[in-house]
Amino acid sequence: MNFQRDDRRKHASLTLAVLFLLLSLSILQSSLPAPLAAMDLMEAYSRARENDPLFGSSFYEHEATKTLPAQGRSYLLPQISAYGTEAKYYYDSAPSYYRDFNSESLGVSLKQPLFSIPRFYEYRQHNVRKDIGDVRFVSAEQDLMLRVAEAYFNELAAENLLELIAVEKKAVLEQCEQAKRMFEAGVATITDVHDAEARYDSVRAREIEARSNRDVKMLALKKMVGIDPQGLNFLMEDIPLGIPEPQRLESWIEKAKENHPLLKAYAYQISYQEAELRKNEGQHWPSLDLVGGYNKTNTNNTVQTNRVAYESIGVQVNLPIFSGGYTTAKVKESRALLGQARKQYDNALADITQKLSEAFLGIRDNMSKIDALKTARKSASTSLKSNKMSLLAGVRTTIDVLNAERDLQDVRIQLLKARYEYLLNNVRLKAYAGTISEKDLQEINGWLQTAAAK
Repeated sequence: MNFQRDDRRKHASLTLAVLFLLLSLSILQSSLPAPLAAMDLMEAYSRARENDPLFGSSFYEHEATKTLPAQGRSYLLPQISAYGTEAKYYYDSAPSYYRDFNSESLGVSLKQPLFSIPRFYEYRQHNVRKDIGDVRFVSAEQDLMLRVAEAYFNELAAENLLELIAVEKKAVLEQCEQAKRMFEAGVATITDVHDAEARYDSVRAREIEARSNRDVKMLALKKMVGIDPQGLNFLMEDIPLGIPEPQRLESWIEKAKENHPLLKAYAYQISYQEAELRKNEGQHWPSLDLVGGYNKTNTNNTVQTNRVAYESIGVQVNLPIFSGGYTTAKVKESRALLGQARKQYDNALADITQKLSEAFLGIRDNMSKIDALKTARKSASTSLKSNKMSLLAGVRTTIDVLNAERDLQDVRIQLLKARYEYLLNNVRLKAYAGTISEKDLQEINGWLQTAAAK
């Protein structure tokens, strides 16, 4: 009976110990930080909006341009100022009616422009500058989308390339070990072993280069998103291929003319220079102002008087006659700058048209290349299998197998580059057309999958 009682006590103690251990592990696990999930494209874009220094600079520049309409409007509104002076006059020598006294003067003046060509065009220029700031900020947003996509997929492509090289490295190592076994068995030469070892060393060198390139691309993405990404989502094997609508290059060029914010900025710059020309030409014209004021003083030409207070109101005409040739020179300068602005617009349109054409034609070429490389990959894979079987049969050498392995790897790398170039050309096409939006990034983000899904 005592033995049974002791067994029950030991069993109860063991049960309590296990429960305590499980409870402790549960508490410890809950206190640990949750593992960070891989970053997708939309998260990268969201973080870049908050952390990218270049976009942050554009944001504050845009905030500054919002104040320009109010600044320009001030040129057409009343200018009111007040003054006050208090002084002590001490006379060393003067007629008898001069004596030391305290001088006091107070006043308020008002000036309201009624007719002024320069002020009117100055007001217009400030509004145009605000419009330029708006489209420049839109351009900064679209540029951020393009830069995030390029940084994200460049880093992802570098990661995929490193994975392909790791697969090749493993395959070449297996061939190297097989060549050694066959040499020991007397069915291969030492040359086969040396060839396999040389190929393995070459793959290792390319792996080092690829890892360095991956690290550089990761740093570029980190600079934009502000954190070190804990992995990225992977691109699906079979992404949907197709030329975005509209499927004519001319239609995309027309879209760019209508929507590209940079072209709009250059168009606004032409409007600004036109206003600058009109403003400088207006310097030849008279201006008319409403003036008024209130003054209170006890001084008249340094002589104390009884305190006097009076109001005044009237109009003031200013007629420019000669300014040393400055106005004429400014008009000539404005005409030249207007011509420059028009040429800058033409140059920007030509540059955007070229980039747009390259992206559009690149999509078409990428699609054809991807289809061809998929077929080439099947052929290269079949060739590698045949060479391996022929090696065992004594028909092929180790170097033949290594060459077939190298051919398959080349096709895989070319296919990898073609897939990412197709994706980025889609982003560039819409960016150069000025129509890219978060919706486009979300669509591309749908082509990504997590590591678990992969």
